[in-house]
Amino acid sequence: MNGAVLRATALAAALLLLGACASVPRAPAPAPPPTAPAPATATSIQAVPEVSAVVVDASPWARLRTRFALPGCDYSEAVLREAQRYTRSPKHFTASWKSALPFLLLVLVEIEKRDLPGELAVLPYVESHYQPLPAQGNRPAGMWQLMPGTARERGLRVARDYDGRLDAIDATRAALDLLERHDREFGDWRLATMAFNAGEYRIKRLLGARTGDTLDALALAGLDLSPTTHTHLARMLALACIIADPARFGVELPEPGADDQLITEPVDGPFDLRVAAAFAGLPEEIVLRYNAAHRQRRSAAGAPPRILLPATHVARFVQARSEHPELLALHWQVHAPKRTTDLDELASAAGLAPQALARANGLAEDTRIAANSEMLVPGPPAPSPYADAQTGTDALHIVRPGDTLSAIAHRYGVRLADLLGWNRLRASTTLRLGMRLHVRAP
Repeated sequence: MNGAVLRATALAAALLLLGACASVPRAPAPAPPPTAPAPATATSIQAVPEVSAVVVDASPWARLRTRFALPGCDYSEAVLREAQRYTRSPKHFTASWKSALPFLLLVLVEIEKRDLPGELAVLPYVESHYQPLPAQGNRPAGMWQLMPGTARERGLRVARDYDGRLDAIDATRAALDLLERHDREFGDWRLATMAFNAGEYRIKRLLGARTGDTLDALALAGLDLSPTTHTHLARMLALACIIADPARFGVELPEPGADDQLITEPVDGPFDLRVAAAFAGLPEEIVLRYNAAHRQRRSAAGAPPRILLPATHVARFVQARSEHPELLALHWQVHAPKRTTDLDELASAAGLAPQALARANGLAEDTRIAANSEMLVPGPPAPSPYADAQTGTDALHIVRPGDTLSAIAHRYGVRLADLLGWNRLRASTTLRLGMRLHVRAP
């Protein structure tokens, strides 16, 4: 074990001891970790100030340990019980964190930027195992499991074609904004995370005149909250307990590889995620996972003009885009030739140069296309899955659960005043389910 790791381990142990003794656990204010220069895509990072990935030398686990500020393993029996449950299968535990690493690194950078407790970085694991889970009806979604109303209040767009709760960067900012607000309200990160799960007004009602510094573990456990909320806190502390001392539980924490570092690359205009994957030399499912907020295989109108990619593949994406900028914006459809053919023949039928069709599909130019092989070829724009059933256009919107006038205006990229004028409505009008609204000038 080298000196840097020994120093990080000693510091983590000291912080855990101090956290166990404090009545109101608060975040320390360590100096930010040293950063190394970004890879060859540094110009892309400078062009997008919101980039949330920074290549660093230190292990994410060492960085987390220096930020732990809450009581750990000895907080309660429930914490140890949850720690043992999480590590029942060491191999599964390691694999699940390996899958989570690209998103964990994004969250950790944002936590360091805000100088927040390291325990908050394990909350997405408690919520979803760091998976960008899509919504099931009017239910939570994304790795932070935000409700639609909560997400919209924090400025996220939630629509059928785009769900900002599945955007790793925007959802993390919204979730941390909410947690910081809860901490300002309650003065205790334990209560802040419980409010994140149960709602701040329920916590306020149960606390009454009490404050966080009057509640020890036993008193907090006595609050009349659902077992789910109490378990939520225990699991967060349990994961921090495991990360602080993985050897105690017989598990290994995976270290990130080069492909786990994600950065954003700006993209002007709509783009096809499948072609973007071919440009970057990545499997389609990887690009769809990192950009899961787009609910179709084409970027949604009005979404942030960017794509999230492993840093190791951005240069390849940028090179392909510079050579064939028109391909990203085309509408594509899947075509399966009935017989074996070559790219020249297929490209000629599609009205493209062979090298352009090869690049869009991530193939070599001399590739032979076997019969029934699925290929992307240009096609007419697909009809909107959100079009009005009778008109077949996007000129009308049918009001659905959760819709608001401002959200509908934002979804279709129109001014709220225009939406109100076209439909002879007032801003105070209550929407009814099934109401048909003009979203273009009649």
